[in-house]
Amino acid sequence: MLNNIKILALTIILIILTRLMGILPWWSFIIPVVALGIVMTIKKWSRAGFGLGFLAGFLTWAGANLYFDAALQGAVLDKLGLLLSVPAIVIVLLSGIIGGLLTGLALYTGKALVAERSIGI
Repeated sequence: MLNNIKILALTIILIILTRLMGILPWWSFIIPVVALGIVMTIKKWSRAGFGLGFLAGFLTWAGANLYFDAALQGAVLDKLGLLLSVPAIVIVLLSGIIGGLLTGLALYTGKALVAERSIGI
C-alpha cells in the first residue's frame, strides 16, 4: 500500500513539474523530469524510471489535449483529424504516447546519469 502511495505521489509530482514549464520552449518539460530521476536515484527510491515517466507524460499530454479540445469545443482536434484523416481520439492517444515516451526516457536518463557516476564510469 505504501509503495502505491509513493508511485501516485511521484506521478503527481511529475505532472505538476511538467505543467509548470509552460512558459519555456516545448521540450523544456524534460529538465525537471531528468532532475527528478537524479533525485530518485540519490534517495534510493526503487521505482521503474521509464514506466513512471511514461505514465506521467501520457496522462499530462493526453489530458492537456482533452482539456483544450473541450475548452475550444473540439475545433482544433477535429480540424487536425480531418487533415490527417484520423479520428480526434487517435490524435489524443498519439500525443499521449509521444509525451509518455519523452518523459519516460527523460526520467530513465536522470536515473542512469547518477547510476553511471556511482559505479565510476
